[in-house]
Amino acid sequence: MVELTRHGSPVAAVFDLLGHDENDLTAALGFTLSRSPALMKALLAQVWPSSGDLDPSEIGAALEVRGDVGRTDLELTFPGAAVIIEAKRGWLLPSFEQLASYAPRISARGGGALVTLSQASHALAATQLPAQVDGVPVLHLPWRDVLDKVDESRRLERGQARAWLDQFSTYLHGVIHVRSVSDSWTYCVVLNNERPGGGGRYTFSQYVTEDLRYFHPYGIGGWPTEPPNFMAFRWQGAVHRIHRVVKADVVPSLLDRWPDIPATEDTVRPHAVYELGPRLPPFEPIMNGASYRASRLWVLLDQLQSSETLAQAMAGTRQLTGRG
Repeated sequence: MVELTRHGSPVAAVFDLLGHDENDLTAALGFTLSRSPALMKALLAQVWPSSGDLDPSEIGAALEVRGDVGRTDLELTFPGAAVIIEAKRGWLLPSFEQLASYAPRISARGGGALVTLSQASHALAATQLPAQVDGVPVLHLPWRDVLDKVDESRRLERGQARAWLDQFSTYLHGVIHVRSVSDSWTYCVVLNNERPGGGGRYTFSQYVTEDLRYFHPYGIGGWPTEPPNFMAFRWQGAVHRIHRVVKADVVPSLLDRWPDIPATEDTVRPHAVYELGPRLPPFEPIMNGASYRASRLWVLLDQLQSSETLAQAMAGTRQLTGRG
């Protein structure tokens, strides 16, 4: 087959023609639900179990429904109830105010649920979302759970329905990784020899050098809300390590991952946690070449690996991209 690209990015599935923002994600989900009775049944069974006896002809699906207050992403309606789905990219979650604006629509139908979709885990969502809003249950689904439902449904479908599930699976796998695997932007941070919360087994530096893990507060202070592909770590005036991020998650508290860390205001809050791959070259220090103090920087990987100093890599990054 001829490879198709759009704006320089490959079109792996028909849904890639929509785009990759939140509305595009929801549109792709809504279309696939409308074409796969098995996926519709599986998804509804998880968020509204009493829907199990419904005939598919009794279910309505509508995208971007406007109301007196706001516009919903996706509404699934059936006799006596409705499910409103609010989708987000990355680990983000909707605000209480946004969910509260949708609750009256559920009540007007006689029952149902508000469902949030994002890459946030169930544990993180439990710390950020209310259990109910004005008597309407609030449930969370990670996109990974949706992918599991797609895989389960594929075994039950045939023909065109299975083909749409395959297309949606390919699309969603690409989108939920957030950054393309070819994206070489590298997040460069400073490490020190202090210990999180003032105690625990490792220092901040040792988490990287010995445990191949890195973490930072989530949702505050300008820290990323989407995981980088690469990270560079510097101390003592030089970049000493570069690693690929092979896995990313957000935990409600550092103690959920490392119970030996003391509980403090700084540690008992959501953190992004990265699992790092093997160390990448160069293996000699790359001197800063300028005063960056504790600044967190974005730099292109190839510029970092081929420059004598971090300052030169930053200059090369700005020349190529206009940022950095």
